[in-house]
Amino acid sequence: MKNMKVITIRISSGSHRRFYVPISLELPSGLVSEYKSGFIKDVYTGAICPLQINAFSEGFAEASFIVDHMEPYEEKVLELHLREEPGEAEFESEMKLEESEKEIKIFSGKFLITSYRFLDVVKPYLYPLNAGIGLSVTEDGPQDHIHHRSLWTAHGDVNGVDIWSEEPNHGFIEHKAFLSLASGPVFAEIRAENVWTGPNGERLLDEIRTIRVWNIPSKDWLIDYTVNLRAIYGDVKLGDTKEAGILSIRVCPSLTVKGGEGRITNSFGGVNEEETWGRRAHWCDYSGKLGNEVYGVAVFDYLENFRHPTYWHVRDYGLMAANVFGISHFKRIRSPEGVYILRKGEQLTFKYRIYVHKGDAREANVAQKYLDYVCPPKITVPG
Repeated sequence: MKNMKVITIRISSGSHRRFYVPISLELPSGLVSEYKSGFIKDVYTGAICPLQINAFSEGFAEASFIVDHMEPYEEKVLELHLREEPGEAEFESEMKLEESEKEIKIFSGKFLITSYRFLDVVKPYLYPLNAGIGLSVTEDGPQDHIHHRSLWTAHGDVNGVDIWSEEPNHGFIEHKAFLSLASGPVFAEIRAENVWTGPNGERLLDEIRTIRVWNIPSKDWLIDYTVNLRAIYGDVKLGDTKEAGILSIRVCPSLTVKGGEGRITNSFGGVNEEETWGRRAHWCDYSGKLGNEVYGVAVFDYLENFRHPTYWHVRDYGLMAANVFGISHFKRIRSPEGVYILRKGEQLTFKYRIYVHKGDAREANVAQKYLDYVCPPKITVPG
């Protein structure tokens, strides 16, 4: 085919069965710098799946695709077919971003997955977070905790400023700009710059937030959520408080343990608040009834995150927050072990994956999905 480049790769599943695993491969930009789109072809079966080329940076380009299925110890040979110009939509349910003044909606085809709300809010957040049935697994601003905003980032003690609650004299996370927006057959991504401020607008730190929503055919959504904190304006003291969550979720009422038919599960087998609150775990899941079926949402803590595995501020009434700062509260000690000083000029990055799924934690294979995140299939580029 004219104006086409082909790169061959090998992919090995390792010791696990794989279903719908996102893969991102870094390639030298010299190999792909002229190419904007393409597809993946399985050399053995001839099967074709979407490929998405991301922006170039630091001499590398990112090629992303989704592995639909591999058996344990299976190896595939795949061809990356690259085009110079973006082709017309040739795969069903491509990802789309719909921009408006106050929010950006993220669709797979015509299905609304979520919306990033960034203007006229105390803090940017995602709502709704729709499971495959079309109902949200999260709640926005419940009466018992009005500051619980579906899926959000917050901290209750930033140089003494409360950027968790919406009580008088609270701080804000303000949207500054969108650094990039991308969408295609494999994922949609929002990269936003925010500033954390005091109640009177004094700037405390900058944040780069990256939200990538993968186009999973089963509608069991995977969302990669990265928060990069930057001490631009001076030293930043992140205090020891349980009222924090770099990634926080408030589930909808029917998913809760208290008042619903829900169940909390963590990576060590802990069940509900009594066995999971203040405990460290690699992942935490909240599942329950949504409509007439069981759905849930899990959060995965990345291996290289600060103080991994994270502590969890998770409650039977519906809160699930990854919080590495409230150690004195979780350990019930007086020493503020959770305090962290981010010195001027320093950065601190947190990475998570969110898994919105059908079934409970066992039925949705949450433990395996976590392994897909931290131990994905191995890629080699021959030659």
